[in-house]
Amino acid sequence: MKRALAIIATVTAAAGALTACTDEQAYCVDLAKYAAKAVDVDPQKPVDYVKILDEAKKLQESAPKDVKDDWGVVVTFAEKAKAAGSDRVELAKLSKETGAVMTAYKNISSQAKDSCKVDLPALN
Repeated sequence: MKRALAIIATVTAAAGALTACTDEQAYCVDLAKYAAKAVDVDPQKPVDYVKILDEAKKLQESAPKDVKDDWGVVVTFAEKAKAAGSDRVELAKLSKETGAVMTAYKNISSQAKDSCKVDLPALN
């Protein structure tokens, strides 16, 4: 009986250690998941940002403060793209705003590589 209790205690402690990660570690895990989905996003096409909107919102919430505003730029742009839908005129207007988004994305990518050891898809 003592051995069974010791095994249960060990397993419980190990499970607690595995689930108790820092906010930054959780952000890095989410960022790695995002990176896998963002491969199909062309940063020059506003409509593609809709594909990553939900993930970008989650990352904005959990992002370290040095890239939180950059995620805000990406999320805002993605929301505008979603609102534009298939309206070519609105999408053309948004295309003129990609410079700020690409700058924000570069900041996010640098932080991801330095802090999380995650390579985000390159900008085209």
